[in-house]
Amino acid sequence: MNPELRAALLAQVEARQALNALADDCTPEDRAAAVTALNDADQAVAELLALPEQTAPAELRDRISLARYLVGCAEQRSLDGAEGELRAELKLSDQAVPLEALLPTPEERADAISPQDAAGQPLASGAINLSTGPMLERIFTQTDTAFLGVGMPMVPAGERRYPVMVGGTSAAMQARGGEPDAGAAKFSVVDANPHRLTGRYVLDLEGVAEMGGMLESTLRADLRREMGFQLDNQVLNGDGQGANVSGILHALDDEAFPALSGGAKDPAQLTWENARQMLYTLLDGKYARMESDVRLLIGDSTYNRLRNVYRSGASASNVDGIDALRAMGAAVRRSFLIPPQSAYLPSATKREQHVVWAAEPMAAVAPVWQGITMIRDPYTNAGKAQIVLTAHMLFDFIFRRKDGWKDLAVNPLDTAK
Repeated sequence: MNPELRAALLAQVEARQALNALADDCTPEDRAAAVTALNDADQAVAELLALPEQTAPAELRDRISLARYLVGCAEQRSLDGAEGELRAELKLSDQAVPLEALLPTPEERADAISPQDAAGQPLASGAINLSTGPMLERIFTQTDTAFLGVGMPMVPAGERRYPVMVGGTSAAMQARGGEPDAGAAKFSVVDANPHRLTGRYVLDLEGVAEMGGMLESTLRADLRREMGFQLDNQVLNGDGQGANVSGILHALDDEAFPALSGGAKDPAQLTWENARQMLYTLLDGKYARMESDVRLLIGDSTYNRLRNVYRSGASASNVDGIDALRAMGAAVRRSFLIPPQSAYLPSATKREQHVVWAAEPMAAVAPVWQGITMIRDPYTNAGKAQIVLTAHMLFDFIFRRKDGWKDLAVNPLDTAK
């Protein structure tokens, strides 16, 4: 059982226990929320169980070593190379040993190994070659998609359809013998269609000879991380043009939150007081009942502004705007993918930057078709002694319902960004 399925089953059990634990006199809203949570958990488990069994790629099975896995477990450290790559492919922890590592290996023959010196000993290190230390990989930021709670289910082949209930019957008090009219259950349908994200590397045998087998494994791991980073960027900033998905900021209309006058394109400057109002004035009792129900994703300039504003009349030793929001219970995160603020003429002091306000995570979903497909092609450029590594990911982003999401326009008034 992989960690993702284990987590989904645990969430399913917790959702069922929460529903069973409801008091008989609980409100209809609480019971409906518990039933919805259980249905979502059941759906997540069903989607994971429908996936094909995950096996190790053949090119990794032939390169792994059981000894390296056992040494890594004993020393409690992660592994690089083919062993680390296989763990990432199968989503295993650093202490797990894949079953493929326990398979019998081909019989080894006691052939002499070349090159040797005149005495029949292996050549000393550094005599004619140099060794290369572990490769330092690129750094990728943690995903904003996960912070906002966007669902990312693995889906089977075919178009993905999401029905959403938008209306239904109304209950009413009845006299003895009375019978209410039945209302119609109304649904809207939102379809997700696959968009392809592709990345590739080309390496040659000369590079492999110079850097060894770690070159290919490093490039494969880097491709996976780059694909995840670009998926995150598309979910947030995709403009819906060409092959791009329609991301969060494109799908939502930007608006000034009630505490800021001037409208979405001319918002008042952020202060300590109106930053707090951004939370409690938007609580609607439906998607957000308390400040802890809200997640705020903010850009660089907005973050810098809130770190430098304090309550009116108070000294700088008091909590700043970010601390105030977190003290109220909101989850606040700085995003480096939020676009820089825009200036609006003729007043250069009026600036706008997006803030993503999210209170219904399950309404946003980014389905992924069959994960990342990695293609290793040693044939097309064989005459050049080149190997082509190509990664493909098919995904989409949709809002099943937008009511619990907002794109707020704020004015951080930071002329540097």
